Amino acid sequence: MSSPPARERGLKGKVALITGAGGGIGRGIARCLAEEGVHLALADISKSGAEAAAEEMEKFDISAVPYTLDVTDKSQCEDVVDAVNKKFSSLDIVVNNAGVIGGADFKLGMPLSDINEDDWDDTYNVNVKGVFLLCQASLEKMKGKGWGRIINISSRAGRDGRETIPHYSASKAAVIIFTQALAREVAREGITVNAVCPGLIWSAMWKQIAEKLREKFPNFQGKTTREIFDDFVEQTPLGVEQSTEDIGRVVAFLASDDAKTITGQAILVDSGAVMH
Repeated sequence: MSSPPARERGLKGKVALITGAGGGIGRGIARCLAEEGVHLALADISKSGAEAAAEEMEKFDISAVPYTLDVTDKSQCEDVVDAVNKKFSSLDIVVNNAGVIGGADFKLGMPLSDINEDDWDDTYNVNVKGVFLLCQASLEKMKGKGWGRIINISSRAGRDGRETIPHYSASKAAVIIFTQALAREVAREGITVNAVCPGLIWSAMWKQIAEKLREKFPNFQGKTTREIFDDFVEQTPLGVEQSTEDIGRVVAFLASDDAKTITGQAILVDSGAVMH
């Protein structure tokens, strides 16, 4: 008796645009979608980062094309969306992953007065305005087809405001509310809009945070950045850090037909740190 065929999730041949694709989470998402047979438009503010991500995806049987994109620039968002649609003749999935935690030399809160206006503005421009601009540019390509997926990367901090990063927490909470509002608007177009909230991923951003914590708070002094990160992991119920593929697999699920009736949700992937 022959085995039943492998189950398909309806993603093979679809086209996904991923922002922040040069970073760890972006690449993890790209790998998980590539495994499903999704063609990739890999956008990053760093040209070399986008190109390196595209090169990494060459091992998969899909097309991967790099694009340079500053998500805070409306015209760039429109140009990249047009270029992707022209290249692939479609745009099915948008993953808003680009994110920052302030300027080049950002400050932590506690007290709030330590966070300057530039950090607040930089964080909101990328994390919130960037999501808005790319969604706005992408929707016209999705509407009328009866199928589309928008997946916004938020954070556990958007569900549980962290006193040391109030600007980042507020921006990621805004992403969740924007996700819900847009999900309601486009639901009858066959487009779902969801968010994923990563927890603790060892990344360049987390190294920056750990360095700032060590500088500011005596209880972190004498520890390496990795040890500080591990302290936070140990405080979660599962006591396990997240991998970039943990986030990517949830994104792939939300993009798939398995999640066709899920919209307006923010899914926490954080070892149970925040429970709703």
